[in-house]
Amino acid sequence: MVKAVIFDMDGLMFDTERLASDAWIGVGKRHGLPITERIMNRMKGLKLEDCICVFQEELGQEFDYWAFRGERTEYINNWIREHGVPVKPGLKELLAWLEGHGYQIALATSTHSKKASHYLELAGVSSYFHYRVFGDMVENGKPDPEIFLLAAEKMQTPPGECLVLEDSYAGVEAGWRAGCQVIMVPDSLPPTEREESRIAACVETLHEVIPWLEQVNQGK
Repeated sequence: MVKAVIFDMDGLMFDTERLASDAWIGVGKRHGLPITERIMNRMKGLKLEDCICVFQEELGQEFDYWAFRGERTEYINNWIREHGVPVKPGLKELLAWLEGHGYQIALATSTHSKKASHYLELAGVSSYFHYRVFGDMVENGKPDPEIFLLAAEKMQTPPGECLVLEDSYAGVEAGWRAGCQVIMVPDSLPPTEREESRIAACVETLHEVIPWLEQVNQGK
């Protein structure tokens, strides 16, 4: 039985990981840095501090993340200012359905609190998330299970009765290690055999989470 649903944010709720990748690759082109899609994929689901480590592993310890972050942020902010936060298909319908059926809803994102809260407000979904865990609230980032365990604790719900919705490999691993049920909604990377062994289902969009829950909880 599932009583609570825990949402990842970037790549799952919002198509912001694509924006970030495009921004960083653009920074690389302007400055002659080999920032590639492969490097971006390594960072999916990770905390900021871990992303910086990936950059330094790939580009050298002398890579100054903060010297280039401003250009990346400017690109993303300008895009969102013009187009709004890019919401993934089915998000608002799923949130409304969950609320209407009495599920607890939580956010567990590696993104820091100020930025994540701003995105929730811009997208018009902030009111659904009474329980929130941000990247700056945990010591260990995904794939460590800490963020999902804390979300379950806040909801006072056993991890086994929580459904984690994730798009990244690190997030799937974290949800599985927390003892939660996990559905993967792939963003840019399909599940490998490793993810397939850890998830309850893989769906194309958030629309498909509703019939899965109806089937699992039909005896609720």
